[in-house]
Amino acid sequence: MRMDTKMRNVAVLVVVWAFVLGMAVGPQPARGLDLGGALGDLVKIFGIGWVVKQFAGDIDNAINGLLGQQEAQIAGSTRVVPILRVGSGVAVGAAQVMGPQQQVQKVEAVAEIELNIGDFRGRGLIPVTTRRDLTRNIRGVDGVGISANIKFPI
Repeated sequence: MRMDTKMRNVAVLVVVWAFVLGMAVGPQPARGLDLGGALGDLVKIFGIGWVVKQFAGDIDNAINGLLGQQEAQIAGSTRVVPILRVGSGVAVGAAQVMGPQQQVQKVEAVAEIELNIGDFRGRGLIPVTTRRDLTRNIRGVDGVGISANIKFPI
């Protein structure tokens, strides 16, 4: 009997000691992989482009499903393409374009143009026929609109 009481006292002592030690030390902050400013941005940019290219069909189906649940089905054809920032060609997101199938198939990307005037900021999204050289060869696609915009913060 005496041994059980002694073991119980030791167990209580260990629990109290662990509690006090835990309160004194406190939790350690979690550490993640820090790729740095510019390197991290490059990983994000190329990652966005790769994800959009690899999973465009799945993203397109998901958007169509979500719009169908809201009774906002899209008439015509749809396709998911990357959003590229004009001047740099950097992929910053994905957009779903919609319209006649023949016109939608011509769209390779959506060009993003930003304009800042004082406190006002405007952003234009234009479906285009190229993914490269968005400074010289921008050609819009007639009859195609943007039905969804997925933006990734960089």
